[in-house]
Amino acid sequence: MFGSIRKTIQYYKRNGFADTWNAVRERLWQKKHLKYAYEPPTAEELAKQREKCYEKPLKISIVVPAYETPEVFLQDLLLSVVEQSYRDYELIVADASESTRVSYVVKDFQEQYPGIVYLPLEKNGGISENTNAALDAATGEYIALLDHDDILTPDALYQMREAIDHNDRPLMLYSDEDKTDRDLERFYEPNRKRDYDRELLLSNNYICHLSVFRADVIKRLRLRKEFDGAQDHDLILRACAEAEEPDREIIHVPKVLYHWRCHEESTAADPAAKSYAYEAGKRAVEASLAAEGVSAEVKASKHLGFFRVEYEDGIFRQRAGVGIVGGPVFSEEGRMAGGAMKGDGTLLFDGLPRGFSGPMNLASLRQTVEAVDLRNAKIREDLLPLYRELTGYEECCPRDADTERIRGKSLAFCNKLRAMGIDVIYDPELKAEEG
Repeated sequence: MFGSIRKTIQYYKRNGFADTWNAVRERLWQKKHLKYAYEPPTAEELAKQREKCYEKPLKISIVVPAYETPEVFLQDLLLSVVEQSYRDYELIVADASESTRVSYVVKDFQEQYPGIVYLPLEKNGGISENTNAALDAATGEYIALLDHDDILTPDALYQMREAIDHNDRPLMLYSDEDKTDRDLERFYEPNRKRDYDRELLLSNNYICHLSVFRADVIKRLRLRKEFDGAQDHDLILRACAEAEEPDREIIHVPKVLYHWRCHEESTAADPAAKSYAYEAGKRAVEASLAAEGVSAEVKASKHLGFFRVEYEDGIFRQRAGVGIVGGPVFSEEGRMAGGAMKGDGTLLFDGLPRGFSGPMNLASLRQTVEAVDLRNAKIREDLLPLYRELTGYEECCPRDADTERIRGKSLAFCNKLRAMGIDVIYDPELKAEEG
């Protein structure tokens, strides 16, 4: 309770009364309407997974940088690994602790589980350097990143192995995740993630946990110490930039496979606990844009750890692949009535009150979508002839147009753009022009 009050006060200091009032209203609404219960795989499912035989072996290395990890946290982590239904793994614990608290727990497990490797470090070089030491020792074809106070679901490695086999050696894979309390008794705030979306990744490290990389890629890229606190975001941005065919090489496994543990020092419980991490995240986004040759300013959003990219001279000049940007359309009652859509016309944030951010703040972030509402949209100039041909409108779409009719025209235009390989972007801050 006190943590929630503290976060509310911090949010108020950053954003003022109106945004705080909306945030409190939304939090209460989500608690009432968005129910969640983690459903672990059944004993029968796990038994079948353990019995499965593969034609070719594939080892997955799990690397954990540890520093003075509380014994109970480390024990829970180790148990979550040794109980995996997929058995071809190794766990490397790179220990930078000054005390023996980590070594004592790990060596106790090693007596029974030979797949655990204890790697003592001479000094604490920070999370990136400590992780890199574990990477150097890893021998698996794929490498998974695991924080020292979190846990895996019992089918995590199995699901990743299955996805690897079905996608022809992808460059990177990631899963959904949720949060859990200190005692692993309550699971909440599921993060049901999108498939790979660079625009969304520039706004926030939505990929996060569980991330699994092809070993040759992560060993070459490594983690960069200057981005400690957001080293995963920086790594993911750089890894994704290497994909020639992102839809084939970056794979989203739509299952909760990772429990992010919340406690007093965790950013999951209190985002303000590590404010330096968000400054590092901002620099990681800036570095990624600079490497791509994009001129832009990265600004912190009202939500800690989330960013907004302001493209110099506009998004169409800096992002050649973008053809249309659409924003929200609200009803007279102040609820979302148009905006981001699926290709079949389903409204993504249907009925969301004005000022609300949606689960995981997704409705407040710029992102790639399948379609947007033409009643609040900007179109790249060279695509205007196609727009006129498909919609029958010479200029802007009238905002008082029939909802179903305009939805059909919006889908026709946006689906045509996507068929041409042109991106459709939703921008929650785009305002419909008056007149």
